[in-house]
Amino acid sequence: MNSGLRPNLSSGIIKKVDAYLSEEALLDLEGQALDLLSQKTSGLLLGHKRGPRFFVEKTFACRLSFFSSLKNYRALDNHFGGRIVGFYSFHSTPQKRRQLCRPFACGKLYLEIRPGRNKLAMKPSVIDYKNSFVFRPLPLLLPRKERT
Repeated sequence: MNSGLRPNLSSGIIKKVDAYLSEEALLDLEGQALDLLSQKTSGLLLGHKRGPRFFVEKTFACRLSFFSSLKNYRALDNHFGGRIVGFYSFHSTPQKRRQLCRPFACGKLYLEIRPGRNKLAMKPSVIDYKNSFVFRPLPLLLPRKERT
């Protein structure tokens, strides 16, 4: 007897997580990539989460170590009205990733960025924990660029 409580996996109700980067956030990151000094910059991804999707609306550049403590993270999260959905880093290293291995970062988006010739190479993931911290890859959706 089927009680109806079992999820129907083929119904599309259970969806995979992805992230959408707004045009404003993309322009911010592209602008930072143009400044050779800021390529080592890290920062916050600001926006909201709706269902299984992260919506990144803006970025806030700062040192990665600045928000790696709970005290600083809470101060920034309060300042931005609870709109921190993740973190980003240009030229990510294992050391930078380790700084994000904190309970408050679980479930947040992490965007690794490497400037390329014509565009940014971005590697998005969700920070998760299962016996240790892991960075689970996810799809990234970008705004369409209008051609003139």
